[in-house]
Amino acid sequence: MRFAIATLLVSIFALGLGVGTGCCQSKQEAMRLLNEARKLSADGRPIEDTKKAVDKLAQAIAILEKLGLKEAVASVAISRGVGLKELGDFEQAAKSYLKSLAIKRELGDREGQAELLQELGIVYDALNRPLTALQYYDQAQAIQKELGGKKALGQILNNMGVVYKNLGRYGAALDHFQRALAIKREVADRKEEAQTLRSMGTVYQSIGNSAKAMESYQQVLNVRREIGDRVGEADCINDLGSVYLDWGKYAKAKEYWTSTLSMAKELESPILEYNSLHNLGLVMESLGEYTSALANFERAQQVWLAMARNPLKSGALKRMWTMRARVQGTEAAVPLIENEVRSYEAAGKSSESLQPLLATLYLDLGETEKAEPIVRSGGLFANLGRLNLLKARYPAARGYYRQLIKAAETSKNADDLFMGYTGFGTASEELGDLPGAEASFRKAVDHTEQIRAQLNRGDREKFFDVRVGGFYRTAPYEGLARVLTKLNRPAEAFKTSEYTKARVFAESLSSVQEGTGFDLPQEVIQRDADLSDQLSALKRNQQSAYERNNEEAVTSLGSQIKGIEGQLSSHIKDLRRDYPLFAATKYPEPMDLDQTALTDGEWALSFDVTDTCVLVYLTRGKTLVKTLLKPILRKDLDALVRSFREPLEVGSDQEVVKKLSTFDFISGRKLSELLLGEVLADVPPNEPILIVPDDSLGVLPFEMLVIGGAGEVKTDKKIPYVSGAEFLGDRNPVSYYQSITALTLARGAAKAGLPADRLLVMADPVFEPDDPRIKELGQQRQEVLLKGLPERLMSVKMETGVTFPRLPLTGELSNFLKDLNPDVTDQYTGLQAVKWVLLEKPLNRYGSMVFATHGYFGKDIPGVQEPVLVLSLVNQEAEGDGFLRMTEVMGLKINADMVVLTACQTGLGARITGEGTMGMGRAFQYAGAKSVLMSLWSVAEISSVTLMESFFKQMKTGKNKLAALKLARDEIRKNGYDHPFFWAPFILVGETD
Repeated sequence: MRFAIATLLVSIFALGLGVGTGCCQSKQEAMRLLNEARKLSADGRPIEDTKKAVDKLAQAIAILEKLGLKEAVASVAISRGVGLKELGDFEQAAKSYLKSLAIKRELGDREGQAELLQELGIVYDALNRPLTALQYYDQAQAIQKELGGKKALGQILNNMGVVYKNLGRYGAALDHFQRALAIKREVADRKEEAQTLRSMGTVYQSIGNSAKAMESYQQVLNVRREIGDRVGEADCINDLGSVYLDWGKYAKAKEYWTSTLSMAKELESPILEYNSLHNLGLVMESLGEYTSALANFERAQQVWLAMARNPLKSGALKRMWTMRARVQGTEAAVPLIENEVRSYEAAGKSSESLQPLLATLYLDLGETEKAEPIVRSGGLFANLGRLNLLKARYPAARGYYRQLIKAAETSKNADDLFMGYTGFGTASEELGDLPGAEASFRKAVDHTEQIRAQLNRGDREKFFDVRVGGFYRTAPYEGLARVLTKLNRPAEAFKTSEYTKARVFAESLSSVQEGTGFDLPQEVIQRDADLSDQLSALKRNQQSAYERNNEEAVTSLGSQIKGIEGQLSSHIKDLRRDYPLFAATKYPEPMDLDQTALTDGEWALSFDVTDTCVLVYLTRGKTLVKTLLKPILRKDLDALVRSFREPLEVGSDQEVVKKLSTFDFISGRKLSELLLGEVLADVPPNEPILIVPDDSLGVLPFEMLVIGGAGEVKTDKKIPYVSGAEFLGDRNPVSYYQSITALTLARGAAKAGLPADRLLVMADPVFEPDDPRIKELGQQRQEVLLKGLPERLMSVKMETGVTFPRLPLTGELSNFLKDLNPDVTDQYTGLQAVKWVLLEKPLNRYGSMVFATHGYFGKDIPGVQEPVLVLSLVNQEAEGDGFLRMTEVMGLKINADMVVLTACQTGLGARITGEGTMGMGRAFQYAGAKSVLMSLWSVAEISSVTLMESFFKQMKTGKNKLAALKLARDEIRKNGYDHPFFWAPFILVGETD
């Protein structure tokens, strides 16, 4: 309250000069009150003393008014206003300032008026009355122009810019900041110059213009370094990190926040250390490096506690527990958080902040009895609704979700609306209220699209993996398809299921918007990114304005959103005309069956896995022959798929014969009955079937589903084999597509003419630093290679245990293919099988491409949150890592008839998903390949190499791909590799001709 002290001294001085002897007693009383207030308002005094000081100032004002000392009244009223502002009582502060302003006007004190008008602007802004604040700032601005008070004018313009920013009127905000900046530069106030530049940076962030935000923050950084403001420099670096995080450029965000962490120690700033650690945790979480994220959140919490802060008020606390559940598993995390709760309660501290998280973990585990008392005591409608859903109390669940919707429609809380609509739809469906369920699911879908539109780039690519209140973001889409099926509207259900697949895949483009691939001009890609970023930023700000009841900002942002939506709509229209494949992939539209590219007589079997059932669509050409709803919980289907696959996932340390002898015929028959039981009667034998899998079905080769015979595994020969069983692959040739929409797009974008005739082979890469091929090199070359080995490889091993053993026989496959096509084959093995070599080549020269290496299609590798092919992890360029990502594949320009991915493996995490498998196939198709042959688990090298050799031989004789694959399978089965482990993993994704 230094300003208050100064004005008090002026008031006391004025009293001494202006009070006559006849008023001595009143004068002394006023002097006493002012002196006491001055002492109470000294720096370092507790807040209670400020309250006492304000009361004493009120008493002094009453005496001074009776004495007729207007100047003193005005000065003391200012002091009281400052005190009230410090106490957060802005209404009374405004009244006190207005009292002083009236006197200043009466006395003709223009300078005093300007100062008070500026203070009133600040107070009314704090009262969330921005238009009134602007009126006062305008009056203050006019007076300061008259007086020539440039420094004060610069501050007023800056304050007005802040108000306009909060109103969502970003153009006006930038105009005022720029005018303020010019004045601050004119008066050479470098510190204030930096502050205004920072304000401009926040505006650019608010409108999604990350490049301009970076430019502003960089100027701030330069100024603060010039004036030696290390604290301000750290703040600016923190701002830069936040821009990179929003931009999805996690490596740069990590670099900046690592820097502020170092500065925190130098500046001895625990709060900077806490913020740096917390932000680094967020970056690591976004990168999928969950162990590192957990370590940073834990360190942040320790710093928070060392500051003697309330442990439950720490933003790192919830993230810490969420990461523990992610890293250690929910079951392992629950006892830890239970102990934490007990320790708080034993120390007499409230554990209120941890209780909802504990309840959520219980509900995730299905432990409803443990969750119920916490949920009921918490009284949160979302948790109460979820609890009652899990306990099949559907009327109660619907009631709680109805209350949640009602509350959320007022508060405009986005997640609550999502949970409310989705939960109400789910409960209504269980109660048989199908029209009510349909209406609620449609609202949930629309709202989900609105939420997605608000996300920054980094969050968009993971959007559909997020679970909120027990519901994945795909839940309302799946629920709508399910209900439409029950309402006997199968065509609409099929359309919805297809749109869901297309929508989920579209998010994979979020991380490649700045790329130079896709056969689009860079300026078109940049415009697409800019418009998406601007729209998401504006919608995010509007959501925040809704939640703050800031109607002026909601209205202002609404008009800006409408303008950007118009620009985006026009942009998408241009894309659909000029770049139809990109437009249809990035901005999918629901597609009716008669709009698809399915040909007459072509059989397609599509699946949609939902939480409570599997939807099965059998089509022939553009006719929907049959729609089935097969009741099975998603978790039970996952368990069945896992059980069926598990004997085929042979680790390097396992006995192959023993493992293969446990082939699960029972699970195979159950899956066959579930997925094919009422379908095969309609499809004649030997007719090709196109499979469109979903979710966990994407890691299931339908060819090996058991459709007949008792079946047993025999081990009387060197290699285990199957006897007495019939598989789907024996009855019908099978191929795959990620979706019918993807099929339609691929066929529509097929390049005219014949593909190129050359063959590219990348095989037997170097994965480990102790690979013998490295040791064969000279000492100097070894040191260079090992020094460049990416740290990320080490973290993969430490955090997941994932290793990539050498595949020496793939080198033999490479040699075979070279011998088969000696003049047209380009062969890259060992240290030459690297990503940078691939990316430098003109890939449209190759009609066939073979990647004989590991693939990883899960999301468990730290820093790799999408499917990858693993090329050489040694011999990297700077900052390279050897992982060829799905989004990088989409940016390639190829003209291949066939791409082969052999010796792959699929990562099966806690939640099985086959979207990565199908996604990688679609990525190559998007890049220009007609078909992709890939394996769904790590396969035996001898059999896989033999199968590939046979496949290419058959192709060379003119067989189509599906026939060539069938003949190659038959050949290795006759040669002793008759167990599905050897012949079933290879699936053909895409076109068969």
